[in-house]
Amino acid sequence: MERALADVVAGRLLHEPTGRRIPLQELPARTIAALTRTHYLDADQSDALGFALRCAFAWPGVVGTPDAPHALKSVLPAGFAPIATVEQIAASQATAGPDGLNTSYMISQMKGGMSADFGIGCPLMCAYCYRREGDTVDGYLGSWEPTGFLEPEDVVARLLSHPWFTPHHTPIGLHMSTSEAFLPKLWPRTWRALQLLDELGLTNRVSCITKYTLSDEQIDCLESLVHVDLDINVCYAAMPESIEPPNRGRRLRFLRRILHSQKINVLAYYRPIAEGLNTTDAHLRHVWQTFKDADARTVVLGGLKFADDHVQSFMSYGLPLPAGSFTPGKKLLTAGTEARIMAAFDEVYADAASDWRPAVLKRSSCGRAVERGSHIPDYNGHYDQPTTNCRLRCPAAQHQVCAAAQPPDEETVRHLLARIGRPDARVDITGITTVVHAELSQFERTFLRQNLLFPVHTARQAAELVAGRIPR
Repeated sequence: MERALADVVAGRLLHEPTGRRIPLQELPARTIAALTRTHYLDADQSDALGFALRCAFAWPGVVGTPDAPHALKSVLPAGFAPIATVEQIAASQATAGPDGLNTSYMISQMKGGMSADFGIGCPLMCAYCYRREGDTVDGYLGSWEPTGFLEPEDVVARLLSHPWFTPHHTPIGLHMSTSEAFLPKLWPRTWRALQLLDELGLTNRVSCITKYTLSDEQIDCLESLVHVDLDINVCYAAMPESIEPPNRGRRLRFLRRILHSQKINVLAYYRPIAEGLNTTDAHLRHVWQTFKDADARTVVLGGLKFADDHVQSFMSYGLPLPAGSFTPGKKLLTAGTEARIMAAFDEVYADAASDWRPAVLKRSSCGRAVERGSHIPDYNGHYDQPTTNCRLRCPAAQHQVCAAAQPPDEETVRHLLARIGRPDARVDITGITTVVHAELSQFERTFLRQNLLFPVHTARQAAELVAGRIPR
């Protein structure tokens, strides 16, 4: 143990060569496993090493200590006063809308992670946006201009007070479905929030999805972060500008520039794909050629969410409607369109060796795990349905990591269940999923999955999984 810890100090094994901190969740794969082999540590010694390394990380907020990373604290950090009680915040989360947006607290558990929002509204005027002018969500009237601003210090305090936020584990999204984090009006708040998270020593994954751009000076700011594990997801799908107005040329120049960063994880977001709008053979070849020319490493595909109110909006603008049968709240990407997209991929990359072709994923969480080097399983556990989710171009290394995902221990599961008000729920932990015998909302399941890095199902869902009936 002493020699292993000496190696950590001498080799700066808690840091990457760039000087950035290795995220806590990646330590088992990147540091602890190698030290365990090198120094012939037994299981107890390896666990003790993990505890010692966790002590080198900060644990702000209402959750987590080195010996109980997923438990609510019994004693809060000196000087920290939560925004509200755990019960009050949990109650506000229960009132969130169907997409998880918690407009009363502005910290929301969503599928992509915990969204931290400073205001709602966006001036980019994409016709398919569900925060567009006149759209009503949970009593909020949509606007083309951001409104309802919170200060960055307030947003971070709300995040640290939330009983569902786990330091170093919970994925964070900035303006995940409320606005654009890089808008000139929002950039100062976005940057200040990232600085605050970094100063707290948090190594959580933080995602920004954008159709906007940043200057070289702003990229330099992002590259200066030491702890926060940032990823930038740049959207481009050759959507007609009458539907998606943000300037294509500037966006693609930004994508090419930021892909050269050695300190920022970058995903090419091939979204939204809408049948009949941007799915001709020419569209598909153009997008892949664009990503090839930019040297994109990781590409995530995604369809379009489209509901009745979008139909009315498109018709009022005189825009053509996308084809297909849409389910409210679900993105549509048919198997036929997906096959055509991948055929175009093979055509464009025909002269590139397999190792030089980008990874292509269906799920954002998969793409983010791959882009970071395949050190952890997909944090949304999509590998429980491999024929649906893992069939495009997921690297072999990520397949192996997901296949080797370890079931959680019951104590950790109990700590998490206590945080969603179900401390006594019956639990069955199997080799393929954690089964909770209680009614769970989709966002409670997401919370559990993202902390456990392992699939979670209710008893009914587990039965459907075994029977092969869980829908896409």
